[in-house]
Amino acid sequence: MLGINLVRNIRYFSTSYGLRLDMSWRSSKKLPLNPMDRGILTDGADYIFLDGRPTPFGMKQKRKLLLQREYAKKIVELSESLDIAKEQYAKKVGKTEEELKYVLERKLKPKGNKNT
Repeated sequence: MLGINLVRNIRYFSTSYGLRLDMSWRSSKKLPLNPMDRGILTDGADYIFLDGRPTPFGMKQKRKLLLQREYAKKIVELSESLDIAKEQYAKKVGKTEEELKYVLERKLKPKGNKNT
């Protein structure tokens, strides 16, 4: 019953022309699907100083740069903690193996005199 009502309510179906564009050429050239996504005009500075000073970052560029720095710090911190955890686990496994060897050596000692 619900499906019939939905079909009755939908009279027109259309798509925008932008969805029907063939983007295979752009993807074969390894270009972004949106030409305004990145490029010389969007990535470059809006102006340059004549004396060679670098241009200041825009608000979004600065925010993105700071966010990438935070990500890099977090990655380094987590990888260091992962390395420490791996070392501790290796020590723990080695310690349990040594304890097992010690117990087995104590239990399996030959007793008595073999020569007689």
